[in-house]
Amino acid sequence: MEKGNKKKREIQNALKTLAIKKGYANVTMKDIGEYVGLSVGGLYHHYHSVDEVFNDLIASETGDVWEVFEDINSYDDLMNALDVYYKAEKKELLGEVESVNTLMYQYYFSHPEDERIMIMKEAHDTVVSCMTDILAKVFKNKKQCHMIAEHMGIVLHGLVDLSFSGSITGSIVDNEFAMLKRYFKDIYDKTEE
Repeated sequence: MEKGNKKKREIQNALKTLAIKKGYANVTMKDIGEYVGLSVGGLYHHYHSVDEVFNDLIASETGDVWEVFEDINSYDDLMNALDVYYKAEKKELLGEVESVNTLMYQYYFSHPEDERIMIMKEAHDTVVSCMTDILAKVFKNKKQCHMIAEHMGIVLHGLVDLSFSGSITGSIVDNEFAMLKRYFKDIYDKTEE
């Protein structure tokens, strides 16, 4: 990793840590600079706003997720990637590791309603589009890929919302991912007939 990219990742992680502790709306560029040992001027060399840091953080985190699905060429590859993703996501959902999930909602709700709706729709559409492209490597019907991606998004958002309430358990996460895998298998079996 290049020195500049390493520093940017350090700044992103500072925002993540600070926002989890203080709440996204309460983090300033000064806070981030102090956390990483940079003056505000030094920080502005890398980023110009907390939102800019956040957007890069999300791009980095989602890039890590999409990497898991990068080399999919078959149904078995998809199931293996889903298992890797599931193990990482389960830790986040159960609060075993820091997660940007709560920060996403804090970020969304730090914007006026019209802007928030647009930002949330854009984020949803991006995830569905990326997942549709991944699924198209395995499933032949593009419309079906989009439907599967939408379904997967609904399940994952539901799990995230449930994790916010503190009502989630490991068995709930296990069951939902098992159902997702059965859903994928049923569709795959029907298209292969």
